[in-house]
Amino acid sequence: MEREREIGEGSSLSLREKRNLREKGRRMRMKDLFCLLSSHVSPTRRLPVPQLIDQSTSYMIQLKEKVTYLKEKKKTLLGEVRCRSERSSSLLPKLSIHSRDSIIEMNLIISDNVKRLALHELMRVFEEEGAQVMSANLQNLNDRTAYTIIAQAIISRIGIDPSRIEKRVREIIY
Repeated sequence: MEREREIGEGSSLSLREKRNLREKGRRMRMKDLFCLLSSHVSPTRRLPVPQLIDQSTSYMIQLKEKVTYLKEKKKTLLGEVRCRSERSSSLLPKLSIHSRDSIIEMNLIISDNVKRLALHELMRVFEEEGAQVMSANLQNLNDRTAYTIIAQAIISRIGIDPSRIEKRVREIIY
């Protein structure tokens, strides 16, 4: 009978040890999680667990309210942008050409629903007017496209006539 107890006690000890190890591991994980939570809620000081839970609950509620506020603000701003773009679509396209010395810069903003342009068409105008394109950029902005071209006169003594370039670009746009 004593042998049975020894065997029984030995096997129960190993089960108990396993349970203790699992409990120790669980407590260590919980301690790490509370430390992580504490660093988010109160990074300057360490709080006791009950206060930490209360503080983190109120912090989560504040974050949820902030998210809903920002979503509403986003909706209103997007609505305003749509209204403005619908009103200002009649003003597009906007073309501005600036020249200084032998360098000319063209900025064009055009609505996607007006006309679709290829960048190479605009570059060809510059090249045919005696300019070498140094930089050409195309940017899609929601319902608009912005074109920027910077060019330099091939022969600086002759220069570039911005009015001719503007006239030809307007012909392409309309």
